[in-house]
Amino acid sequence: MIKVFYGKKGTGKTKHMLENANEIVVEAKGNVVYIDDSNDQLMKLAREIRFVNVMDYPVKGTEAFLGFICGIASQNYDIETIFIDGLNYIVGEKGLESFFKGLELFEKDNELNFFISINGDENSVPDYIKKYI
Repeated sequence: MIKVFYGKKGTGKTKHMLENANEIVVEAKGNVVYIDDSNDQLMKLAREIRFVNVMDYPVKGTEAFLGFICGIASQNYDIETIFIDGLNYIVGEKGLESFFKGLELFEKDNELNFFISINGDENSVPDYIKKYI
């Protein structure tokens, strides 16, 4: 499953992501990972959640980030949910459509759940993202 929280900055996307992560980890049979581009949210997450600051790694662009996600999942087969906060801050706007195509294939093959926040105008959501909202 892929679920996207899409909206302008300040509309509560991160708050919903944090709430979902903290609720899911309570019932999770596997591990939960939260990926962000800063350490700002670290203390708001349950300690059982694996926090990853992507800026600690040399990841540039959508293809590299998709590979990064595959690497995280391949090192631990018990991961069941991955949260990605601020996707367009992490990889930029270019290549997001191909990123989602790759993520969808990866998600189906590995039975992972993804929760993703993206900053943007909710009145102009790209068609390739609408099905995930």
